[in-house]
Amino acid sequence: MPNEPTLGQYVIGVEGLALLRTAFTDDAAGRAARTREVRELSEQVDGEPSWAAPLGTEFDLTDGYRRWSATYDRPLRLFSVEEPPMMALIDGLEPGTVLDAACGTGRYSGHLADRGHHVIGVDQSEDMLAIARGKLPQAEFRRGDLRSLPVADQSVDAVVCALALVHVSDLTAAMAEFGRVLRPGGRLIVSDVHPFLVLLGWQAQFPLGDEHRGFMRLHCHLASDYVTAAGRHGLALRTLSEPPLTEASALTAAAEIVPEANRDAFVGLPAVFVWGFERTAGEPRTEARAERRAATGIREGG
Repeated sequence: MPNEPTLGQYVIGVEGLALLRTAFTDDAAGRAARTREVRELSEQVDGEPSWAAPLGTEFDLTDGYRRWSATYDRPLRLFSVEEPPMMALIDGLEPGTVLDAACGTGRYSGHLADRGHHVIGVDQSEDMLAIARGKLPQAEFRRGDLRSLPVADQSVDAVVCALALVHVSDLTAAMAEFGRVLRPGGRLIVSDVHPFLVLLGWQAQFPLGDEHRGFMRLHCHLASDYVTAAGRHGLALRTLSEPPLTEASALTAAAEIVPEANRDAFVGLPAVFVWGFERTAGEPRTEARAERRAATGIREGG
């Protein structure tokens, strides 16, 4: 059997989630409709080949972002809820040197450059970087990993990292690097897919042509994981927002098939974390510095 979930499995799961979320509401009619649809879908799934089709093809980060780079600049489903709180924090930065970590095709690099910042963009995908360089020749773009940034110690005034830490299995090394490159008093602005969505099967999806889709699996990081990893490396929490999914942003494989169930299942759930941290004046604890050195190893340009 294929490892990827099938369309039928996913749609029935969305129906079940919708039923749970409306269980203790006054929407008796909605619960009845969801129960009826589950019964009908369960009968169809075994008899129609289309329901057995996989939701998409899984890729690793390198191949996935290579394939996604051509269409990444199209608006993605979470951008509409993620960008307003991110832009509010970015607009509060004084002009300086800003690292756009996991910059992709330069979505935030462009905003930062327009606001007078010197931008250093780092990404592991050379395909994404090629597009970013074409759009922003005045910025610096370097290939690198979030866990070993090609940036010198205490050389940037702010770090922006958007919707990328879900690709890192352990936040500690990435937060160590952010703490290393930031000057004391510098700001770290991070957005990430909310763990509620990751736990409910949300993945990084992208089109592969026709109606087929690819995806990359995401890692679930709880709020305590971010705060603990950041605190160990001199990054103090200043702000946190959790904007919810809207009907327009709750785009899943079930949205057109069972739109009411999809709405009841997802709309209103927290969509993303948007974190604001500040690099404190003191050095991180001695053991945290040792962990940072062990985790990051040798870096280019550092």
